[in-house]
Amino acid sequence: MSEGYTIDGLGDEVAGIVVRHPGERGFKFHSAAKGFDALNGHVFVSPQAAQRIAREFATLHGSRRAEAVRRLQ
Repeated sequence: MSEGYTIDGLGDEVAGIVVRHPGERGFKFHSAAKGFDALNGHVFVSPQAAQRIAREFATLHGSRRAEAVRRLQ
């Protein structure tokens, strides 16, 4: 039986899910939101590791988006 977990971004945003199939060592990330497509297919050692990276990724890219919007104003 497969093992799967929901991975949250920031706030109420769902970043994706991680799934480990029988016999696999890691958890493969499957993006649920376009903003997390760059993580799609990456394998993490644990769901907690995927969660940490997804939040860091959202924070980093959110800062860049906010900076770009400020420059446009």
